[in-house]
Amino acid sequence: MSGHKADYVRGQAPLGAGNHHCHWTGCAAKVPPAMWGCRKHWYMLPPAIRDRIWRTFRPGQEITKTPSAEYVAAAREARDWIAANHPPQCAAADLFGVGHG
Repeated sequence: MSGHKADYVRGQAPLGAGNHHCHWTGCAAKVPPAMWGCRKHWYMLPPAIRDRIWRTFRPGQEITKTPSAEYVAAAREARDWIAANHPPQCAAADLFGVGHG
């Protein structure tokens, strides 16, 4: 199934991104809906989180809009990890009053 899944995701790339963007907070890169995020941010996630997202992704869930509860939990884990380990730069600026003249 993993080979089939990889072929499916790769096959979605030529179809374009539409309005779908990378799920990394603050990233506006457009990616095909079958992909969690842009290459840069996908590989910034810890391997264990990437593995959970990949293991729980079901081909076609981006079309039917019915991801499994396990996939949603994995995506939330990624979001929480990003918030804890890579907070947006503007949050740090606001914290220290930078740019508020």
